[in-house]
Amino acid sequence: MKNALKLIALLAALTLVAAACGSSDSDTTTPTSPDTTAAAGATTTSTTAGPTGPLTDFGVTEAPCDDAVNAGNGCIYLGVISDLSTGPFAALAIPAVGGLTAFWADVNAGGGVDGYDVIVNEANTVDAHFNPQETVAGYTQIEPNILMLAQSLGTAQTQAVLDRYIEDNMVAVPATWWSGWSFNEFDGGGLIIEAGVSYCMEAMNDIDFAFSQFGPDMTYGIIGFAGDYGGDYAAGVKIAAEANGLGDPLFEFEQTSLAAGGTVDQAVGLIIQNSPTVVFLTTGPFELAQTLGGMFQNGGTSVFIGTHPTWNPALPAAAPDLVPLLEQLYFQSDWIPGWYGDSPGHQAAKAAAAAADPPQSPNEWYINGWASQYPVKAIIDQALVNGDITRAGTAAAVKQLSDVSFDDMIPNANYAGGAESAARASLINRVDATAPGGTVNLTPLAVGPTAAAYDFTGACFS
Repeated sequence: MKNALKLIALLAALTLVAAACGSSDSDTTTPTSPDTTAAAGATTTSTTAGPTGPLTDFGVTEAPCDDAVNAGNGCIYLGVISDLSTGPFAALAIPAVGGLTAFWADVNAGGGVDGYDVIVNEANTVDAHFNPQETVAGYTQIEPNILMLAQSLGTAQTQAVLDRYIEDNMVAVPATWWSGWSFNEFDGGGLIIEAGVSYCMEAMNDIDFAFSQFGPDMTYGIIGFAGDYGGDYAAGVKIAAEANGLGDPLFEFEQTSLAAGGTVDQAVGLIIQNSPTVVFLTTGPFELAQTLGGMFQNGGTSVFIGTHPTWNPALPAAAPDLVPLLEQLYFQSDWIPGWYGDSPGHQAAKAAAAAADPPQSPNEWYINGWASQYPVKAIIDQALVNGDITRAGTAAAVKQLSDVSFDDMIPNANYAGGAESAARASLINRVDATAPGGTVNLTPLAVGPTAAAYDFTGACFS
């Protein structure tokens, strides 16, 4: 079974576009030595502030940041461990890191945080290529120089280094939406501060949406990457299918990413053989493009509902012949409104994107990266109120955050309430190639009946 040459060429085209998606403030290099990070001005030994200042230890200096926006401010250094070149999620992670970097630039432009500028710089940014071993190695390099991690990409990757996070009291934002992060037994007692709905809850809402569209006679298949991303989502699909009185999936296929040498031939074959009403997809945008195109070329007409990492705004330009299929047969679920969002947080993010040099093109992952930093700022604010901006102080501050605002980008979050406070709302987008970012909203952020009734007492997949 062969895919069209245009779809095969999509890989190269998307990779090129992805490199242009990050703002000029994004950092994509891996530090090569402790000396490099020390040169960035970060604290490398424990210190205690004087009687008028907060307690500090790592990643906080009274000296200004390099290229400080506010010369009289001290500096708080944050780290990033992401997938910024050759991994399967680089096309998404690059603009996400651009968004989180822009968030802090905006904060600093407004005076910083109570006498400190907060920065993510090149020396403390690691490209771990979505690899657990490289994640551990990269963390070892930047750990002495940072207060918190503004991004720790990937569940298996974050799990690989979690013992170190626990040992170091390292609070981290996961660029991963595994349901296990809602439980202390899996997140180091509250060190992992996720934003938005888990894959499992997202899947429940997706099935409820599909059921509302196609009714009790709908059939479905599941295609997803191995691990928590595909597994957590598939668990939610099956929970909601049972709740809606649907049968088992016609097939459940574990897709190897194209970046790792996989092909979509078997997935396409399963769709053609079984003709499900809906295919629930948990892969990346490359796999979406080739699977959807391959299905259509072989006579299939199944509807695709894909998680938020399945979409890339570069798809319409990179594969214009695919646009009619995307607009007719693909729906994207998400935890946050995309570029079309008009909340105060969205407006601030888009204003920063327009002011960047060069300007950031519309990309929902830039929005995602921006939104992910609201809880980090809330932690820093609370730790400073407590007079303790050490790592232990930031970890303690998390447990005081019961009402964190995202400037209306998503509902406020409670990080002190445990799993019962976990987010359950998601939305559905449809493709409109003429819209900035390529998607428009179809359904608002809402909790479906399955997720609303679900007794969330443990990770859906582990």
